Amino acid sequence: MQGQADIEGREIMNRLKRIRLLKGNLLTNKIGTFLFAVLTAFALTTSMNVDEAVEAGITIGLYKQVYKLIEIIGLGLKEKGFLLSVLTILFLFLYWYVWIKKGTVAIRYSKGLSFFLAVMYVAGMGFAYGDSLSVIFSSSIRLLRAFIAVCGFYAVYLTAVNVFYVFLKSDWDIRIPENKLIEWYRKKPFLFAWIVIMGIWLVHLILRYPGTMSYDNARELSFYFGYDTFTTAQPIFHTVLFSFFVQIGIWLGSENLGLFFFVIFQSLIMSGVLAYSLTLMRRFGSPRWLRLLTIGIYTFAPYYAGYASFPIKDYLYTAFFVLLLLYSMEWFLDGCFARTGGRFLCWVLAGSLLILLRNNGIYIYVPLAITIVVAECKHVRKVGAEYKGKHMGVVLAGMLLPLLVSCTINAGITAGFHVQKDTPKEMLSLPFQQTARYVRDYGDEVTQEEREAIDAVLDYQKIPEVYMELTADPVKTTYHAHSTEELLAYFKVWFAQFLKHPLCYVEATWNQNYYVFAPNIDNIVYNKDCTVAYEIMNEMGMQELIEFKVPEMMHGICTIMVSYYSLLTRLPIIGLLNNVAFYIILLFVITCFFLKGRQKKALWMLLPLWLTFLIIIASPQIQNQPRYAFPIIYSMPIVVAFFIRTEKVQ
Repeated sequence: MQGQADIEGREIMNRLKRIRLLKGNLLTNKIGTFLFAVLTAFALTTSMNVDEAVEAGITIGLYKQVYKLIEIIGLGLKEKGFLLSVLTILFLFLYWYVWIKKGTVAIRYSKGLSFFLAVMYVAGMGFAYGDSLSVIFSSSIRLLRAFIAVCGFYAVYLTAVNVFYVFLKSDWDIRIPENKLIEWYRKKPFLFAWIVIMGIWLVHLILRYPGTMSYDNARELSFYFGYDTFTTAQPIFHTVLFSFFVQIGIWLGSENLGLFFFVIFQSLIMSGVLAYSLTLMRRFGSPRWLRLLTIGIYTFAPYYAGYASFPIKDYLYTAFFVLLLLYSMEWFLDGCFARTGGRFLCWVLAGSLLILLRNNGIYIYVPLAITIVVAECKHVRKVGAEYKGKHMGVVLAGMLLPLLVSCTINAGITAGFHVQKDTPKEMLSLPFQQTARYVRDYGDEVTQEEREAIDAVLDYQKIPEVYMELTADPVKTTYHAHSTEELLAYFKVWFAQFLKHPLCYVEATWNQNYYVFAPNIDNIVYNKDCTVAYEIMNEMGMQELIEFKVPEMMHGICTIMVSYYSLLTRLPIIGLLNNVAFYIILLFVITCFFLKGRQKKALWMLLPLWLTFLIIIASPQIQNQPRYAFPIIYSMPIVVAFFIRTEKVQ
C-alpha cells in the first residue's frame, strides 16, 4: 500500500510540474495557438518594403495618420489574403497537434534559443533591405512588422526545435528489405559507402572535366611557377600540392590532366572520410533513417557533389577536419586515446594536414589537443603509476607530433621556395571592416591624431569609398602598415572608437555575417569551369605555360551543371540542405540539446565547430563563400549521430 501511495504521489508531482511548465508557453492554449498561427503566417509573408499611401484629401491630422496607417497595412497585405489563410490553417493545425494534442513540453534552453534565432532572422531582413538595423526602426510600420516577425518565427523555431528533439529521442526507424546490396553493405560497410559516394561523384567530375578553378588557385600557380612572389597569402603546402599535380600534367603534355588528377585525388580523400563517418554511424548504432539520409546528402546535395571538382584549399582542409572530429568522437566513446598504432598514425596525419592545409588550422587543432590532454590527465588518475606514465607519453606524443610535422614541412617549403611572410591583413579583416564603417558614418568625429593612426595602416581616404557591407576584401587591400608600432597605435584608436560608437562595430560585423542566420536567403556560388581565373592568369603571362581548356565537345555542359546545382538549391527540402544558415542553426540546436542533457564532456567535441563559427565571423566574408562553413556543413550528420549515441549511453 505504501508503495502504491508513493507511485501516486510521484504521478501527482509530475502532473503539477508539467502544468507549471505548460503555463510558461503561450502555445499550449487554444487562444495562444491561434494567435501564433496568425503571427507566423504574417511573418512568412512580410518584408521591410513599405508602400506609400495615396493621398485622400484628408486635412485633419489625426484622421490623416489613421488613414495612412490603415492604407499602408492594407497595401502590405494586397493579394496575400488566400496565402495568409492557408498558412494560418496549416500552422494552427501544426501548433495544436504538437503543443495541445501531444502535450509537448518545451525543453530547457529552447525558448531562449528560439527567441535568439527569431531576432537574428528579423535583423537579417533589415540588413538585406537596407544594410542597417536602423531600417527596422525607421517607421512604425516596419517596427510593427519586425515585432510580428519575431513572434511568428519564435513560434516556428520553438516548435521545430522541440519536435526535432522528441524525434531524435524516439526509437522510430525505417525498415529496409533484405537484398544482395544490403548484404554486401553489412559485410564491407566502409568499402560499400566509399564506392557509392565516389562512383556518383565521378559522374560530376567527368561532366565538369577537367575541373573548376578559382582566383586563389591561379595565385597558387603563380607562386609555384615563379610568376609572382611566393608568399604565405595562400597555405604554402596546398600551393605546392595543387601546383605539383598541374606540373605532372604539364610533363604528360596536358595541364588539363594535372587539374583532373588533383580533383580525383581530393575527391577520393573526401569520399573516404565521409564513408568512414557512415561506418562510424553504424558502429554508433545510429538509426537507419539517419544513415540513409546522410548517404543521400553526401551523394546528391550540391554542397557535396557540386564541390567535388573544386580544387580550393577549404575542400581538403574540411576532409581532415571531419576526420579529426571522427577520431575525437571515437576517443570520447572508447575512453582511451589511440588504442592501436594505426589509429595513432591516422591522428597524427589528420592533425598535421589540418594545420598545413589552411593558415588558421592551427587555431582549431591546438585547443582540441589541449582538451584531450586535460581529459586524459583526469582519466589516468584512477590507474597505476606505470600505466599512467606510458599512456600519457602516447597522448602527449600524439598531440605534439602534428605540430612538429607541420612545422617541419612548412619550414622545408619555405626554404626550398624562398617563401616570404604575407601581411596579417587577412587575420585583421574584422577590425578593418569596423573601422571603415566608422569612418564612413562618423568621419566628422575622427580627430587628426586618430586619422594619422588609421592612415598609417589603411588608406584613410579610400576606405569609406571602397567599403562594402558584405565583404572586407576591398578594405583590407588598402593595408600598408610597415611596423608593429603602427598596428599598436591603430588598435588603440580602434578600441577608443568602439567605446564611442559600439553599435557601429556591432552593425559592421552583423551586416557582414547575417547570412549565417538567414535560411531564407540563398548563399551559393558554383564556379563554372576551369576558365574562371583566365584573366588573372593571362595578365601574369601564365598562359604561355598553363592554359586550361574545356574540350570543345563539352562546351555548355558546365553551364548546365551549375544551373542544375542552383535549381536544386532552390527546391523545397533539398534547398534547405544547401543553405549555410541551416547548418549553423543546427549547430546551435544540437548544442542546446547537449546542454539540456548536461553532457558537458560530450559538448567539448563540438569545440572545433564553434571555433570554426568564430573564424567565419572574423573572415572577410561568408556571402557567396559557403566554403568557409564547409567544416560545419560536412560535420553535422555525424554530430547528430553522436548526440543520439551519447543520449543512449548516458
